[in-house]
Amino acid sequence: MLERRKKRIMRTEELVNLRKWFRHYIRQFAQKGNRMHPLLQLKARHSERVAKEARALASDLGWSPGYRNAAEALGLLHDTGRFSQFAEHRTFADTMSFDHGECGWTIARKIAPLSCLPRAERKRILDGIRYHNRRVIPDTIAPRRRAFLNLVRDADKLDIFRVTLESVERNGFQDLPDMLPDITLDRVPSPAIIQELCRRQTCSLRKVKSLGDFFVMQLSWIYDLHYTPTCRRIVERGILSRILGLIDGDVRVQDFGVQLHQWINSRLGEKAGKT
Repeated sequence: MLERRKKRIMRTEELVNLRKWFRHYIRQFAQKGNRMHPLLQLKARHSERVAKEARALASDLGWSPGYRNAAEALGLLHDTGRFSQFAEHRTFADTMSFDHGECGWTIARKIAPLSCLPRAERKRILDGIRYHNRRVIPDTIAPRRRAFLNLVRDADKLDIFRVTLESVERNGFQDLPDMLPDITLDRVPSPAIIQELCRRQTCSLRKVKSLGDFFVMQLSWIYDLHYTPTCRRIVERGILSRILGLIDGDVRVQDFGVQLHQWINSRLGEKAGKT
């Protein structure tokens, strides 16, 4: 848990102003008829949900009201770079456009509702935006800033799991090739992506060529979860079993699913043993 400090980080009115800024910002990407592209609408809803997930996780962790406000703000802003990315390149693939975390960081540095925060507190939010999508986090990030970064990474994954499962259950995730060109809807994962999963490391998006690969990459994210409340939500929502049930072809994935269940349950058991 973050150490409680007398100095405030973000007041409720500052969070309200930040929400107003965000809604005004994304409106500039509306097309004729004042409607955004459906994929940008999806990103706007995703941002709102990640904000709620981040606040809920911060609450479960016992963070102070100011830190909860800041966690919610970071969740709301984490994908700010996605809007200009899609408007300019018609893709959400960083490899085919630009690093959306870096872009969001550049935009957020100029936001008035953040400029009024103390420098150290503002930097926590900016670092969270900048590095939330990195596969490897720089060692130079201090523990206080890393706590926020880890929180938004967990919250982001929770909602991406939700979006993926709902999209597959609704229409087979027909939007995925539009979001990430060159990815097929084949549910059989490739040997290369399974090999990465077996190394117990997060899989690279560069190696994802199909929907099956995308599922396996998401399974690998389990090893990159940071907080016990996140693990509890994974179990409560049945996320592992639901994803495993969508993958075709390779028995190794199902075998590895058993190990993932054991790993996440051990995390929860360790916490229970301490309380």
